[in-house]
Amino acid sequence: MMVGARGPLVVFAGLLLVTLLAVLGLQLTGEDLGELWQDIALPVMVLAAWLAFLGLLALGCSAVRIRNRHRRPMARYQLVLSQADEATFEEVAAACEQLVQTLRESLTERLTAGQPWLALESWFVPPRRTGETGTAALMLLCEPDTREPALAALRRAYPDLSLRPGEDGEPLEFVRPSFVPGHVLRVRKARSWALPIGSAGRRGEGSNARSTMSGIIRQQQQARRLSCVRWCLMPAADQLDSRAAERLARIVPGDRPNAALVGDVQQALESAGGAMAFLELQAAVERRERPGRRGRGRPESFNDLQNACRRLLSPALSHRGANHLSERLMVFRQRLYRRRWVRGEPPLLPDPTGSTLQSPRDLALLMELPSLGSEHALPLQRNTVPHLPIPTEVPRARIVELPSYSPDAEAEREDAEVEVVDAELVWEGEAAPR
Repeated sequence: MMVGARGPLVVFAGLLLVTLLAVLGLQLTGEDLGELWQDIALPVMVLAAWLAFLGLLALGCSAVRIRNRHRRPMARYQLVLSQADEATFEEVAAACEQLVQTLRESLTERLTAGQPWLALESWFVPPRRTGETGTAALMLLCEPDTREPALAALRRAYPDLSLRPGEDGEPLEFVRPSFVPGHVLRVRKARSWALPIGSAGRRGEGSNARSTMSGIIRQQQQARRLSCVRWCLMPAADQLDSRAAERLARIVPGDRPNAALVGDVQQALESAGGAMAFLELQAAVERRERPGRRGRGRPESFNDLQNACRRLLSPALSHRGANHLSERLMVFRQRLYRRRWVRGEPPLLPDPTGSTLQSPRDLALLMELPSLGSEHALPLQRNTVPHLPIPTEVPRARIVELPSYSPDAEAEREDAEVEVVDAELVWEGEAAPR
């Protein structure tokens, strides 16, 4: 279990519960509790009062956070990739860590306004006519105030990354799509949260031409149906950043029979730590009709929709190593997550087991943007003009109004400025030579 700051509160409530149960047991057995109650009455009442106060405080903070969560303004922008961006794995990991640090808020801000979040979305619109390939788009879902800091963090690995501009030159804000998902599939870590996914702990230099996101977009293109895959990122508490290495050190005993797992953990220890974050990787597809018996159409069943979502996330589920991702069965919570999909909200409370907790290297493995190497197979919009920020010390060009040419004015100016004396040119304001 990944018990954070809630541990002391759980112990405190447990002590009070054990005390009350002991008093109740003695009373049921017929013991005289007069003298005993006089001895423990004051401590029990103090403990009960503190527990009631903490409970009311927790309920009040939860109500305020839920209210602010629903009122949080969220905007959707389209990410436009460049044809010249090629990032290594370490650069992507550094960009992901900077993105998490950008989203983090202080403890008081989290208690009142809730934890902020950010999401990357991969939308695919199927073709309408034969011969078309469909349209794919990468979207950034965030608050308007965090748009520029988040874009600056992503530009650490992709310097030419930009947002689609509108008619006024500002980033174009898209309206909320009228997409009603028929099924939502979520994934989580299959083993301890400290273990890295796949080969994230030992991956070195390399191109991102075959990233996980590229594989997911290809699966969306092959499915030929309206679908969306979302990477929802929410920063974790600060104290979890240094606990990954401690947890990994306890997993590596000397007599471990699985030598491959020991090697993966040793490689992960060298790169452990960093800004931890909760990542909700979800896939959603629309419900459509399938041909049934006697030529009648029937809506897709739960298994059909689940298999469609599983195929979309197959590139992320295929990473093998010290840890891997597995799907979560949500039979009774489908309606809840379909409602949350419209606003792009993460779960109200993160998984207490830490199955969605990811390190910066795990985020780089799952959120690496497609590069030019996979452009020929992905119908993504790319920008051919590089983003070149000019330093502040470089002088800027300004608009210069050129004077209009007039023969009469030019002649008058020459007569006023030039005078011929003894076959020599004498400019006005100069002394003639003697």
